[in-house]
Amino acid sequence: MIAGQSINLTKRFYTLSFILQMKTQITSMRLALILTILLGFATLSGCVFPGVYKLNVQQGNIVTQDMLDKLKPGMTPRQVIYVMGNPVLRNPYEQQRWDYIYTLEVRDKVTKNYRISVFFDDKNSYTHYTGKLPSKEISEVDQLKTLPKEEKTHNTVPEDF
Repeated sequence: MIAGQSINLTKRFYTLSFILQMKTQITSMRLALILTILLGFATLSGCVFPGVYKLNVQQGNIVTQDMLDKLKPGMTPRQVIYVMGNPVLRNPYEQQRWDYIYTLEVRDKVTKNYRISVFFDDKNSYTHYTGKLPSKEISEVDQLKTLPKEEKTHNTVPEDF
């Protein structure tokens, strides 16, 4: 009987150890599942979310009426670059034409867009320009007024700090 009892005890021990292994595997699987779900939420929270702030994007050359007024027929390309800056587009096949392009996007909407083309003759001297500047000028102050107001929360640092 003692030998039979020891076999029962070893069976019970193996059964208990098997049950404990299964419980730890189930616990670790639950933990892995929870971590995977949390990681998925953290990853997706960086995707498109309503209320994401979009920057104002300025691209190209800023051309003013003063710059255009300084252009005189007979100027060299170097003098034109001094007045206007380097052009955005220089076509290698049409070297008598330089294009100054400017685009301002305010939150994915193009609010200001113009193209000024500067022309040279065969002797490589300035002749004329084409294009028109927009009539409405958008100043930096106006751009700052369009920014959304900062939200006040309990985490915001006080202004008198």
